[in-house]
Amino acid sequence: MRPSTAPLVTPKPSGFPAMPRRSAQGFSLLAILLMMAILGMLTLGAMSSSIVQERMVGNTRDRHVALQAAEAALRDAELDIETNIDSNSGFTEACTAGLCIPPSDTASGPQSAPRWQSVAWAGSARTYGSRTLAAALLGPDNVALAQQPMYVIERLPSLPQVSGESAGFGGGWSNSPTVRARAYRISVKASGIRATTVVMLQSVYVKQ
Repeated sequence: MRPSTAPLVTPKPSGFPAMPRRSAQGFSLLAILLMMAILGMLTLGAMSSSIVQERMVGNTRDRHVALQAAEAALRDAELDIETNIDSNSGFTEACTAGLCIPPSDTASGPQSAPRWQSVAWAGSARTYGSRTLAAALLGPDNVALAQQPMYVIERLPSLPQVSGESAGFGGGWSNSPTVRARAYRISVKASGIRATTVVMLQSVYVKQ
């Protein structure tokens, strides 16, 4: 008997060996983490910018509130001068009751120094409405101010005579000049909703 000859089966090549996937997975994870970090930084930057802009808007608004309060206090002080004050109203170097003699007009050691820098605002200044009975000022949405505006009034030297009225003719006129007008300097300190927002204004009011 002939031995049966079975055909030889040659194994087929399986192709190139597969590359390991660990390096590709590691690279993808690193890229994702990097993208997440960049997105996080961009988000934090946007939030920080938004917070800064919100604070700037709030500060600007509060400063406008303080400015309006200071302007109202100037009008209140003018009404106080027109109604209650004259040159004999008790002006002192110590600014008693908010009535001041300016440092340049004092008898002892006159000097050119702004009174508003040395006055004790908390104890000497007048408060808005304290003499005119004006209602307390409020901020937006009727929110109370940190404090009501304060002001001091300085009595300035009398104004000179009008040209042509410094002498009399025909006798009977006094040689001493008649004071026709007196100037007063008003200094105001006002706050907004926050006590840290402070605005100061100054004006000169002439009372005939």
